[in-house]
Amino acid sequence: MIRIDSADHARHRTSPARPTRGHGTPTALLVAHREMQLTPGLELYREGQRADAPYMVVSGILRVSVSLIDGRERLVDLVGPGDVVGAAALEAAEHAETVVAAEDGAVVAQIDLAKVLGGRRSRQALTSALVKQLVRSRELADDLGLPMGARICRILARLAMRLGESSDVPEVGDKIGWRHLPFALTHDDVALLAGCARVTATRVMGDLKESGVLSGSRGDYALVPAALLRAADDYVCDVI
Repeated sequence: MIRIDSADHARHRTSPARPTRGHGTPTALLVAHREMQLTPGLELYREGQRADAPYMVVSGILRVSVSLIDGRERLVDLVGPGDVVGAAALEAAEHAETVVAAEDGAVVAQIDLAKVLGGRRSRQALTSALVKQLVRSRELADDLGLPMGARICRILARLAMRLGESSDVPEVGDKIGWRHLPFALTHDDVALLAGCARVTATRVMGDLKESGVLSGSRGDYALVPAALLRAADDYVCDVI
C-alpha cells in the first residue's frame, strides 16, 4: 500500500491489490497496480489536472467538488467503497472536479486501464461503476425541479442507502431501517449538495429530526431512508 501525506506526496511503490477491501468493493476492478492511502484532507487530484488514471475507492469517503465562477468550490458528491472517480482518464482529458479525502482519510486503488479493459469481468465491473455514477448524476438533475425540502430529503436518503451503515436508534422510536453515516455531514455540506442556503438546510434537517427520521447532531447522523423518501413526497404535496 502507498501512503500519501504532505511530507511524502511524490514517493510511490507498487504492491499487489488485495482481493477485498471495504463494503461494496467490486473485486474485479482490483487489478490495479497500486493502492494509495490518503490522509484526511489530502487531494487525490485537482480540477484541471491531466487525468492519468481512474481510481476506485477501496475504503473511506472522498469529497467531490467543482469550482464556481466566483472562485469558490461547491461540494457536488460524496463517494465511498466501490465508487470510481477520475473517469476523465478514459478520454485522456483533464479532471473536471477536485477529489479530497474526508476526515477519516481513504484508501483508493489506481486502476490499470489496460488490464481492466483487457478482461471481460473487470471491463463489465468498470462499466457498471460508471453507469451507477451516471445514474446518481441523473437523480441529482431530476431533483432540481423539486421543492427544496424534497430535494434535501432525497439527497439524504440516497447518501444513507449508498454509504450508510445499519444502525439501531431505539431512543427515537420504533422506526426500522436506520442507517448511520460513517462520516461527518454538516449543514453546510447539505446546503452545497442541494444548492440552497445553509439556513434552509438547517430548517429542513430540524424538521426531519422532530419527525423522528433523523437523529444526531454536529455532523454525526443516523437516518431512515424509506421515511425520508416519504417525507420528500410530503414536501411535494404541500407545494401542490
